[in-house]
Amino acid sequence: MTEISANDHTPQELAADGREAGVESDEYIPFPFDAEKISISDKRVPLETLVRRLKQGTISAPLIQRGAGIWNDQQQSRLIESLMLRIPVPLFYVAEDEDVNWKVVDGLQRVTAIRRYVLGQEFVLNGLEFLRELEGCKFDDLPQKYQNRILETEFQFAIINPSTPQKVQRNIFKRLNTGGLPLTAQEIRHALYHGPSAELLAELARSEDFRTATAESVNDSRMAGRELILRFFAFLIRGADSYPKNGDMDDFLSGTMQIINLMPELPPKELATALDADIRDMKIRYSTHDQLKELFYLAMKRAIELFGDHAFRKSVPNQNRKRTPVNKSLFEAWSVILSEMEEATYQALSENRERFYSLLETATYQAGNDDLTRFISRDSHKYQGVIKRYRILENITEIAIKNYYDLEDDVATTIKREPDLDKALLIILRSIPAAVLPPRPISTPVP
Repeated sequence: MTEISANDHTPQELAADGREAGVESDEYIPFPFDAEKISISDKRVPLETLVRRLKQGTISAPLIQRGAGIWNDQQQSRLIESLMLRIPVPLFYVAEDEDVNWKVVDGLQRVTAIRRYVLGQEFVLNGLEFLRELEGCKFDDLPQKYQNRILETEFQFAIINPSTPQKVQRNIFKRLNTGGLPLTAQEIRHALYHGPSAELLAELARSEDFRTATAESVNDSRMAGRELILRFFAFLIRGADSYPKNGDMDDFLSGTMQIINLMPELPPKELATALDADIRDMKIRYSTHDQLKELFYLAMKRAIELFGDHAFRKSVPNQNRKRTPVNKSLFEAWSVILSEMEEATYQALSENRERFYSLLETATYQAGNDDLTRFISRDSHKYQGVIKRYRILENITEIAIKNYYDLEDDVATTIKREPDLDKALLIILRSIPAAVLPPRPISTPVP
């Protein structure tokens, strides 16, 4: 694995062990909501009811893989011991849907322990503090009184009612931090919208193509890799122009997980309910998992060929810079651009890669205040930031392909002189005769 420069102090997402995950972090911006729409009920739930729901499949508690953060058998045994000793356990938080199904967001470890011990009988008790005579027992081996104590345990549940808007639900779960590391935004999405989308993201994050394209530097133990892939799918499926004007990236990504869950049928009623929006004018550009996989693997393959171990980073090959962490916006934008690029255009870009690298270096590090970095960092969640980064990368690609100007004397000078990078690139493109311009490399609509 190639190491990221120790001198690079860009804030990064954290992995399960608290170390940097290899992906640049971006600021979570909470969006205000009407507090009157919060509807939460308190309910005492016997463990027998929890077991019944687990058997029925009416409670969803997807395992969040956090490596060392997941409870081991001894830690799970201690929970079971607490139940037998009648020691109260913390509050559970679940979201209820219209069919009265529950999705557990806070309490996943406890539900997993109960499912494994009582239902699956997957481990024997070990490491107990008080009931050491029960060491080595599965649930069926326990004396009847202890089985009854476990089954008659009552838990306190906070149930977020379906009338509470989904973005409000996510905000509530974002506030929870009852043990260890607080949930990341993607872990919350994983719990609330678990289904085909979560399985697809997990599969692709484990793929050899993704790990190679990111130089095996992304730690997905807290779903940093899965969020990268989801961002790519969000803009691929819905287009940059559909990004919300208010800049709510979380809502955009959450809606995309629900769209993927409904593929390929995409029933209008269910889609409108899931997204809490009028979908009559919504354009969904791809509608099957196979299409998404094909374009994902194409994007990864081309990124590897074009950028090597600098793919999706602010650092550029052959520019004497240390490798920087993966940037979320560059992963999303370059993946969309490369996956939709015509083969002839991609080959032309590959043949002009040194010119392309120089343009990217200039645009990122030598342009004015409105340089590329602004639209992939501090303004990355703003609508205009999204639109401009796509247009800038598209125009850089177009200029690189057609070697009409001398890069150092003409193009670079214009970029450095003009404070607005977007405007500088448009000036350069407009001065190139139409007869020598290549076709535009991508079809992402921009205003």
